[in-house]
Amino acid sequence: MIFALDFFNECQKFGFKFFTGTPCSYLKPFINFVIESPDFNFIDATNEGDAIAIAAGATLGGKKSVVMFQNSGLGNAVNPLSSLTHTFKIPMLIIITHRGEPGGPPDEPQHDLMGEITIPMVETLKLGWEHFPNQPELIKPALHRASDFMDKENRPFVFIMKKNDVAPYPLKSRIVSNQKILNVTHEDNFLRPANERFSRTDALKVIQSINLEKTLLVATTGKTGRELFEMDDRPNQFYMVGSMGCALPFGLGMALARPDLKIIVIDGDGALLMRTGSMGSVGHQRPTNLLHILLDNEVHDSTGGQKTLSPYISFGTLAKGFNYNKVFTTDILYQFENYLNEFTGNEGPTFLQLKINKGSPSDLGRPGLLPYQVAQRFQNYILNL
Repeated sequence: MIFALDFFNECQKFGFKFFTGTPCSYLKPFINFVIESPDFNFIDATNEGDAIAIAAGATLGGKKSVVMFQNSGLGNAVNPLSSLTHTFKIPMLIIITHRGEPGGPPDEPQHDLMGEITIPMVETLKLGWEHFPNQPELIKPALHRASDFMDKENRPFVFIMKKNDVAPYPLKSRIVSNQKILNVTHEDNFLRPANERFSRTDALKVIQSINLEKTLLVATTGKTGRELFEMDDRPNQFYMVGSMGCALPFGLGMALARPDLKIIVIDGDGALLMRTGSMGSVGHQRPTNLLHILLDNEVHDSTGGQKTLSPYISFGTLAKGFNYNKVFTTDILYQFENYLNEFTGNEGPTFLQLKINKGSPSDLGRPGLLPYQVAQRFQNYILNL
């Protein structure tokens, strides 16, 4: 057994200071310690997949990241682990608890199957791993091996933690939120029939035409990134492939890692509905430099135009409820441009929804760069700002 302080003292020496994840009783000493320590940041995630995406954004933003969660949530993390961190070659340290460990202490029945398949799942995902270092003298060598793996393979490394690997660490202070909760009635401002709205292409042209100095663009998976690439490929643009719904938590991690830059996330209605909880993380952290754009065509355009639930949802009201600082909704292009130009990068988080028509150019291609090349170029661009 070790104390939380033992592990985190070594973490600092290796540069790990950005933490995110979800709770587990095995992790309680770690999460409590990080919450109370002025030397670390802990970002609450609404689910394990969001935590992976937040850490991925922070990593490309220059922060060495650690994700912590229970193995029951490994299923929630499979998509971003397989199509974000693996595809874009983004390393991070992950601590997964082993509830329901075969031959281990008795546990709740819902952990039986996941306990049995945790290690096979980690290996199937091609993650490096070893058991958590549960003796003080084991910590430094284990972090060396983890860091060497991440540096060499550009993939996450996992410590699998057993029960009682870490001594208890109770919270010494009561966490009290001092954030202002906004309670503003919101009404959507849409005038046009769906087939008379502007196109995604029109919207992306406007986005690329504004002053983008010290600005990073994160485009959601599907045709948004493909169109952005074809219109004008730029090193400050990140084209997400797969990991649907992860653009916003990815952008959040980046916004927190680089508060000196403007971060613009270009989202889609289907993707946002898949991981709506990430808006809660944005509203809690309140990064002033984050602009969340929703291009809402009410369909899954990349898969044949099947309808989403968007027509029945007021995203603007959701953004207000999730504590965004500013919310704008429109289907008028010049209003969209005006709202964009109003974003200064110091009064967010801002939510900007533009209702658009479905469809895309018939000859739409795909990015000519491999995903890991996009990530490397993006990271180099950030480092040189």
